Amino acid sequence: MKNQYDLFEKFPDGSSLWKASVVGLEGARYYMRDLAQRSPNRFYALHLVSGKVVYHNRPAVGPLASARGEKHSAAASA
Repeated sequence: MKNQYDLFEKFPDGSSLWKASVVGLEGARYYMRDLAQRSPNRFYALHLVSGKVVYHNRPAVGPLASARGEKHSAAASA
């Protein structure tokens, strides 16, 4: 049995919008790549059973990452 994932678009203000529900991690990755071609925002998949985010299509950098407390190297900041 394949896992089910909900896909969300993450906006710069921190809000999220549900976009789709898909079966399988590969399907989630494919669908997010397609969505990312049409939007500058980030996308993530949420595993419905565990509630864990299992995939981001773009690395967290800049103000969004800093606001969430994620660390990045000084080289990445420069």
